[in-house]
Amino acid sequence: MKLIMMRPSFPVLLLATLVIGCGKKNQFVPPPPPEIEVKAPLIEDTTVFTEISGRTEASARVQIQARVKGFLKSIEFEKGQFVTEGQLLFTIEPEQFEAGVRTATGNLDKAKADLEIAATNFKRRKQAAGSGAVSELDVLSAEADKKAAEAAVSIAEAALMDAKRDLSYTKIHAPMAGRISDSRVDQGNLVGVDATLLTTIVSVKPIYVNVEFSERAALPYLEDMPNEANPTGGRGSDGDASRKELQLVLSNGDAYNETGRFDFVDNTINTDSGTIRVKALFPNDKGRLADGLFVRLRIPEAIKGAVKIPANVIQRDLGGSFVLLVNEENKVVRRTVTPTQFSIGSVKIIEPYDGNTKTGIQPHERIVVSNLQRAREGLVVTPVDAAAKATDAASPDGPGTEDSSEVAPAE
Repeated sequence: MKLIMMRPSFPVLLLATLVIGCGKKNQFVPPPPPEIEVKAPLIEDTTVFTEISGRTEASARVQIQARVKGFLKSIEFEKGQFVTEGQLLFTIEPEQFEAGVRTATGNLDKAKADLEIAATNFKRRKQAAGSGAVSELDVLSAEADKKAAEAAVSIAEAALMDAKRDLSYTKIHAPMAGRISDSRVDQGNLVGVDATLLTTIVSVKPIYVNVEFSERAALPYLEDMPNEANPTGGRGSDGDASRKELQLVLSNGDAYNETGRFDFVDNTINTDSGTIRVKALFPNDKGRLADGLFVRLRIPEAIKGAVKIPANVIQRDLGGSFVLLVNEENKVVRRTVTPTQFSIGSVKIIEPYDGNTKTGIQPHERIVVSNLQRAREGLVVTPVDAAAKATDAASPDGPGTEDSSEVAPAE
């Protein structure tokens, strides 16, 4: 038997094509809104720090000078050592001053002898005047000689005091305890010409830190300055600016282990620089700080209800600083913010929400923290809680693991 294959006719093909063409048409399905990570601002009481560069300064400084002219006989200390008050430092050859004391002593003895003669002469003439043996003029003359002799004694006593004082200056003692420098003059040199500088002593227990404040930054501290109503200064509360526990950072980045306080605010503003000189006082019992060190003074400031947001979400254009938020309708909106000068690691503190100008962020609002390039104002998105996502990613057991990260201290 043979099978006969018949080709379909054109009408049949056309009919099949029409049947297929009458099926359901393809429809465009828009993509789902992009996922955007959001995060609420952290609002809490925070202590931040303002840093100002300064230099340490000894709390007391003395220049040791030769007060009498003579040759330097000996140097009685080791350079750079700590000396105590009253310790012998230098000796100037004393021979000429010892001779001066002896001369002044002899002159005083002679003046006292002359006074005894003058006093005896006056006494006798006064007695003789009673019997008419001498005239009244002789009595007055004897009295004048006695007064002159008394004056000569006083002059001789003063000269002896000067001579003894000059002799005492040949031994130079430390007027205070502190760290001494080296000797500026070698043994055997003539000193005392134009008040020769021999060495210096500085006391660094405690020690000052000198800084320059701008006018605006200095205003809270000016309130603590002494005035007629309060000659000693201060407002009498623990919150005074002068009572803040200041911190110190050394040039190598190490933190000094003692806190200090403001001790002095100058009485005038430098009109050239617009700054005022301020001194902070730090204990230095172990002598870790030396005079003239470059340091950074950290001034604490407590901010109640500080608004903290990630620093990288703050954008800026001609309209100022702003962040992107996701509103209740899951639309991206723009919000103007005012960053402060304070940062804590990667976190920036901004000015709190102002209901009048709608500047700032409220606690319940959601900040866009990822895909900032894709997010644009008016875009509908799918918000994802960044904190919850980070917790899920970090925990092998899934959601619910507590985040124990700590905020870094202020720089």
